[in-house]
Amino acid sequence: MIKGLPTRVVLSLAVLGAVVTGCTTGGTATPGSTGSTTTDQASKTTTSAKPSDAGDSLADFDSCAALNSVASQLNLSNIEEVDEKECGADYSATVSFGLTKQPELAIGDAVGDGKKSDISVGSHKAKLVEAPGSRTSCLVAVEVGPTSRVDVIASSNNSLEAACEAATKVATAIEPKLPK
Repeated sequence: MIKGLPTRVVLSLAVLGAVVTGCTTGGTATPGSTGSTTTDQASKTTTSAKPSDAGDSLADFDSCAALNSVASQLNLSNIEEVDEKECGADYSATVSFGLTKQPELAIGDAVGDGKKSDISVGSHKAKLVEAPGSRTSCLVAVEVGPTSRVDVIASSNNSLEAACEAATKVATAIEPKLPK
């Protein structure tokens, strides 16, 4: 049986490490022209603020409140806050999961060694990633905005299929609670 908070923390760190590794970008900074007008500066500021706006919509999203609202529907137990972004719970005696808001990561940033599939969760685009942290873990990353998402990562003692089933069912249950 997967036991509480320590397992969820280790699982979250494994996924976070995989995500951070997959998000590295390269390139060289190039200074812009020094003759910009006030109008140019205003439009640059407006353009650069747009990606943050998508993540801002997650500011009021509470992972634990979302899980508590669907707990009886899914028979969830041991719902616990991991940190300000993540809440974990047990889906069954052999499957636990974490629900994490990712205000600065797009679904395209979801990485892992296993198969990746584009799916839909309710009205949201999503990505299912098999084995992002172990052979019996599964990630469903649900798009909230172009540069933000909510992750459901499940880990099973038994099988990849059990983890993916749990992650998909939890993502589907909390989808109506996501910011529009």
